[in-house]
Amino acid sequence: MAFPRVPRRGERVRVDGYQGTLVVVRVDKVNNLATVEVWDDPSVIRYVPFDAIHLIAETVSAAA
Repeated sequence: MAFPRVPRRGERVRVDGYQGTLVVVRVDKVNNLATVEVWDDPSVIRYVPFDAIHLIAETVSAAA
């Protein structure tokens, strides 16, 4: 069984079922949830399971 990747604070991500770019602001490893906010509007916050989060490619290349 493969476990979903644990996101990191500050990463720009896409989320299943949501259009647009979000930023990870908090990670809850116990419940496998991340708090994300909309890139352009930090007042919009969502709580998302790890398996629905997809890292944006440019973030991966910048981290390497």
